[in-house]
Amino acid sequence: MSLEGRLEDLGLADIFQIISLSKRSGVLTIIRKEGTGRLVFNRGMLIYGSSDSVSRLGYTLVKKGLVTTEELEKALRLQKTGGMKLPVGAILEKTGAIAKGVLEEELRNHLVEVVRDFLNWESGSFHFELGDPVANDLTLEEGLNLDFLMMEASRRQDEYERTQAEQQNTLPPAPENEASGAEATVPPGGTSEGGLPSLEDSQGAAANAPEKTTYRKDLALLTSMIEELSGPASGSEITLLVLRFASEVMNRAIIFLVRSDDILGLGQFGLQVRDESADEKIREVQIPLNEPSLFREVIAKKSSYKGGLAQEKWHRYFLDQIGGGWPKEVFLAPLLNGSEVIALLYGDNLPHQTPIPETEGLEAFVRVAGFAFGKAKLERKLQETKQKGPG
Repeated sequence: MSLEGRLEDLGLADIFQIISLSKRSGVLTIIRKEGTGRLVFNRGMLIYGSSDSVSRLGYTLVKKGLVTTEELEKALRLQKTGGMKLPVGAILEKTGAIAKGVLEEELRNHLVEVVRDFLNWESGSFHFELGDPVANDLTLEEGLNLDFLMMEASRRQDEYERTQAEQQNTLPPAPENEASGAEATVPPGGTSEGGLPSLEDSQGAAANAPEKTTYRKDLALLTSMIEELSGPASGSEITLLVLRFASEVMNRAIIFLVRSDDILGLGQFGLQVRDESADEKIREVQIPLNEPSLFREVIAKKSSYKGGLAQEKWHRYFLDQIGGGWPKEVFLAPLLNGSEVIALLYGDNLPHQTPIPETEGLEAFVRVAGFAFGKAKLERKLQETKQKGPG
């Protein structure tokens, strides 16, 4: 049996779920214009991974100073000449080049990094061929659970994107006197002509000033919430976890199920609806995706949004349905399963008009929840297929 197709039709998360749930062994090859990748599985666990976009593990070990070039080349020679019928990693360990614990930790990090890279591959072809894994490279003996792997890779991708954004915003503005071409004269130990403290005084004050730390509730909650999500969970349980996390950041929130032509209310917290259950009311809210709206835009771009809400037809309909007035600021985040948006989170701070705080932690959780949501959906389909039976 083999599984093949295009990433545009079946994303990496879906492929992983199929391999994990069926506990298959084999090799997954992914090919795109920019390069190729290869993942080896043993009974549904990932034991090896490589990507043209990620440095090979042997090179990383040498670069980190964990093994020498000579030790790596010796291990490769022993394997190639048949002196030791073992994976390269096992040879490195047996020859005393690296400790087993250190090697396994580096292997885990490498596999997570390879999968993180693959998460950005939205196009290309894949081919999964069943078969016993061939242990001829640096492989992880125990293997990595695919649920953990996708969650950790998603978390690292969020960290990477946040770091990139912070680096782009760290260029300091030019000082006013530099921009105007004027030079400030600062006498030693005194003040500048404008009455500002001298450089020496400023440096001394900065050195003695207490360091300020800002408590971020969204980031503080992230680890514990992901741990709750890592266990077996149904779609309804995942929905409740997302809403619970959102309730720590905003006054009210709604999760929509994303369908081919529209979005449909799935769950909520914080809504105040007269003479009717808020849960029942939100399940009646239906917004088409063939007409302009911020909902459609976020789904198309597959990225979060925080800002104002324009006075448009479907925005007015939505806010009329849920009540509370017109918010100054809203938050929307897609729940992604691979490249597919399967649900959408909306939130605001009505009835108050306070700004929505930082949301990086919530966005990271939503990303992981998307994968868990997709896994639960696939498990439900497989269970339904088993119950129907053959014919």
